[in-house]
Amino acid sequence: MFISRNILNHDNFLAEEFISGAFLQGSIWKDFLEAQKKELWQLTITNQENKVLALCVFYENRLWFGKSYLYAPKGPIFSNELSEAEKQEALSLILSQIRDITIATHRYEELFCKLEPNTTVLAPPELNNEDTVQPKDTLVLELDKTVEQLLADMHPKTRYNIALANKKGVKIRVSQKQEDLKHFLSLIKKTASRQQINTHSEKYYQILWQSLLKNNTGKLYLAEINGKIVAANLLIEFGNAVTYLHGASDYEHRKFMAPHLLQWQAIKDAKENNFEIYDFWGIAPADGSKPKWEGFTRFKKGFGGRIISYPGTKIFVYNRQWYSLYLLAKKILSIIKK
Repeated sequence: MFISRNILNHDNFLAEEFISGAFLQGSIWKDFLEAQKKELWQLTITNQENKVLALCVFYENRLWFGKSYLYAPKGPIFSNELSEAEKQEALSLILSQIRDITIATHRYEELFCKLEPNTTVLAPPELNNEDTVQPKDTLVLELDKTVEQLLADMHPKTRYNIALANKKGVKIRVSQKQEDLKHFLSLIKKTASRQQINTHSEKYYQILWQSLLKNNTGKLYLAEINGKIVAANLLIEFGNAVTYLHGASDYEHRKFMAPHLLQWQAIKDAKENNFEIYDFWGIAPADGSKPKWEGFTRFKKGFGGRIISYPGTKIFVYNRQWYSLYLLAKKILSIIKK
C-alpha cells in the first residue's frame, strides 16, 4: 500500500458504490470547507497500479487558547475489495499520517482527531468510541421500483397525507437560485425552535448553498400554499444518490401536509433522473440516545426504505489533560444555552 497527501479529485472512487454521506469526503465538500477558510488535508491510499483503496479527507476545527482538533466527516472510506487485514493496515497508515500532521502544525495544537469510518475496522485500542457527529443510522429508499410500488410500500398514513396535500392545493417548485435560500433560512429557525434542536448559523447555510450551486449538485424543494412558502428541503446529488440533507417547515400550516408532498416530489424526480438511491440522511438510533429525533424519524420511515447503520464516530486523543478541559467547557456551554 502507498499513501499520498495530494489533494486530488477521487469522486469516482467515492461514487462507485453507495455509501451514505460519501459526498462529505468528495470535491463538493472540499470546496465548502475551503470557502469556510478551513485548513484541510487528504490522505489517499493506493496499490501499485495507483488504484484507490482508501480515502480520508479531514480538516481543522479551531478551539480556544491556540488549540484545535481534526475531524474526518464520514471518513475514512475503504474499498469493499479490501480484506479485514488490509483495512486494518490502511487505517494504521492513515492514523500514522494524521499524527505526523498534528506534529508538523505548530500554530494550533491538535488535541484529538475524530474519524467516522464507513465500515467496522479492527482499530488500535487508542481509538475509542465518541458521541456521533454525523448520523450513525440512515434510511435509504431504493429507486429501482415503479412509482406505484413506491407508493404501495409507504405507510398508509403517508400515502393519505400526500394525497391530502395535493387535494389542498400545495404546489412544489424546485430552485437553484441563490435568493431562494432566504425561504429555507426563515423556516429552519421556526423548526429548530419548535423541535428544540440545534442548527447551523445562517452563514454556514449560505456558504453551503453557494458551494452546491457552484458544483451544480444542490437543489431547494419549496412547497407553496397560495404563494407562501411553508416548507423547504435542501438536497444534494452525489454519485448514484440524492440525499435529503436539511428540511424545515411552518407548523402553522401543518394541516396542508406540505412536507409529505415535498419529499414525494423529490423522490419521483430522483427516480426520473436515474438516481438509484434516495437517502433520508439521519434517523434516531435504536439505542434511544437521540430522543429529539423520534418525530422526524417517524416521518421519514413513513416513506418505506431500509435502515443502514455505520460504526459511528471514533476519537484518537493526543492530549488527555486538554481534552478533559474541552469536555468540561462543552458541558458548561450546553448548560448556559439552556
